[in-house]
Formats: sequence, structure tokens, C-alpha cells
Amino acid sequence: MSETKVCQCCLEEVLATNYLLHSLYCERNITKCNICDQRIDINEQDAHMETHQKTECIYCSKQFEKRLIEMHKNNCPNKPEKCGFCDLMINMAEMPRHQANCGSRTEQCQICKKHIQKREFNLHISICRKDQQQSQKRNRLKRITSEPTSEQSSNDSSVQEIKQITKRKPQKQNKQRSKQKEDISKKYNDDDDEDFQKALQMSLNQK
Repeated sequence: MSETKVCQCCLEEVLATNYLLHSLYCERNITKCNICDQRIDINEQDAHMETHQKTECIYCSKQFEKRLIEMHKNNCPNKPEKCGFCDLMINMAEMPRHQANCGSRTEQCQICKKHIQKREFNLHISICRKDQQQSQKRNRLKRITSEPTSEQSSNDSSVQEIKQITKRKPQKQNKQRSKQKEDISKKYNDDDDEDFQKALQMSLNQK
């Protein structure tokens, strides 16, 4: 393994065989920043010193170096942010107290008509909407499975009347039920709702 030495100008490790030439170059071209002690090339000294110049934060008016100002602005306590409950612009330092009060206010759900706290409103809406969709599916399924088929419509006035026919032979009744299931399945075969299709098949299998 080749021997190395640390250059006292740039503090980098260099091969011992190249150390003399490297150190001579560094002595002429590398300097140390008096503010941050960083080793910099003489040709880049002016650009480096500009990073140490201070500029004012637009939110709190405090002075920060250019290399630090952006990081400060992103976390400045006086930086305004939009409240998620009322859309008002509030300083970051005051946001927790504001949201505690703002989130406790209530808003009426247009689905169930209950008054819900704003901090829980989005969660409530998602659950309430899902419950409404499930209820609509159940009502739709109940309506579909109660509809008379085309064959039954021509012979009977309603599905209830068909169910009340007890004098027919079991074989004929089974055929009629199979026909009813087949007609309903064909009628709603194109429905893309997977939950609805499963529920429909379960309902038909129970008949």
C-alpha cells in the first residue's frame, strides 16, 4: 500500500511521492477562510465570502448569512401558513393554538345532517359516504331480487303472488326459480361493481 501524507494547507491526504509538488501548489493557491476556517481556492475566495454576507428574513427581519437564510425562512416562527380548517393565513408559532380552537368548531354533514367537529370532519365524511353507498347497494339489491322476471310478469301480477303458489309441483317450482335467477343474472351481468355482483350472487343462491 502506497504511503500517504496530510497536506497542511488543504488537509487532504496525498501520496508521499507527490507531496512536495502538491504542497507547493497549495501554499500558492489555497487559503483559509477567516470566518469558517474552510480551505478554499484563491480564485474562489470572493464567491465564498459572498456566502457569509448577511441578508434579512422577510418574515422576522432578522439577519442571516445567505447560505443559511433559506433554511431559516422555511422554519421561521413568523412564516404564515394556511389553516387546514378555515383557510386563514396564520404564523407558524401561533398555528397550534389557532387550530385547537378552529378545529373544535362544528360543521353539518350534508349526508347524515349531524354536526361534526372540523378536526374530525374529513374522516366522518369518508365513513358516512361509504355507509351511504353500502345502504344504496343493499336497497338496489333488494329491489332487483324482488323484481318479477319477464316470464313471471306475463303470468303473474307480482313476485309475492308467485311465492304464494303452493300447488305447483316441486320440479316445476325449481325450474321457475332457476329461470328467475338466470334472468336476473343476465339483466345485471354488465354491472362493474364487484361488491354488488357478489351480493347479488349470494342473494340468488339463498333463494
